[in-house]
Amino acid sequence: MNIIETLRFFRLKLKLTQREMMSDYTDPSTYSKIESGKRSLKVTELEEILGQVSINTEEFFSFTTFNKEQQDFREYFYYCGAHLENQTTKQKLLTYFFSLKNKEKKTLRELSNYIAIKNFFYAHWEEVDQITQTEVNDIFESLLKKSFYLQYDYVITANLIRFFTAKQADLLIARLFPIKYEEQRDFTTKKFAYNILINLISLKLYAQDYEGAEKYIKLAKKQDKQSENYSFKLNLQYLSNLLNYIIEGEPTYMERIYDFIHLLENTGDTLQAEQVKKEVKILTHEKDGEKLLNSYSVGLLKET
Repeated sequence: MNIIETLRFFRLKLKLTQREMMSDYTDPSTYSKIESGKRSLKVTELEEILGQVSINTEEFFSFTTFNKEQQDFREYFYYCGAHLENQTTKQKLLTYFFSLKNKEKKTLRELSNYIAIKNFFYAHWEEVDQITQTEVNDIFESLLKKSFYLQYDYVITANLIRFFTAKQADLLIARLFPIKYEEQRDFTTKKFAYNILINLISLKLYAQDYEGAEKYIKLAKKQDKQSENYSFKLNLQYLSNLLNYIIEGEPTYMERIYDFIHLLENTGDTLQAEQVKKEVKILTHEKDGEKLLNSYSVGLLKET
């Protein structure tokens, strides 16, 4: 629904008349003209309407669709990630992918979607080619020049972090964190930003760079000051326990790891629970660093 459709939706659900949507000091015909499309809606008027009928801004916009194409992309992306053999949805996502591939100049959003598809589906679909070193270098240089990062910048970095050299990763992380204006950022933007650190810590563990893993764990613990993202906190604590077990071998850390696995199982996230079990087995038994890196894979970035 667009903004006007969302206003109409809430008005009907709340069983309000058009006159009741705005204050008594406003021309009675104003809202009627807005809802019928006879005049545009001003930001100040939207603020007045939401205040008048006590609708929370975040709740209102959660019902509003600003970009249907992006909504469709995310729906197809996550569905295909969980149903790799579904040909109908696969074809929809591939059609979109090829339209981006043939587009010489992509917007930041389009580039983010393009890289996300290549990063995840290259390992599963022969129609999707792998990310090239030229793409990695070009995007790195572009990111490095920015002074302020948007949600799609964090999404791109989360998908590409495993392709950057250690030096490139260090340079980028120093610019991306701490997140500027963090308190004003939405949950999804911060979630993708935190995913960068989770992916990077995992990469350091697979590379047996335990000093690097510890450095980024310390940085990650300074994030999410408002304690909004419990998934991030839990995954960070799991990686911290895993690092401590690898270094010290104390059984207590392994017990905490299995507490985390049981929590995942009890909440129905059996897929991640199995991935964690596999990861723990690999990282605590495999000694060859090259084999470890070859076994590392960045999972599907979740919406929640």
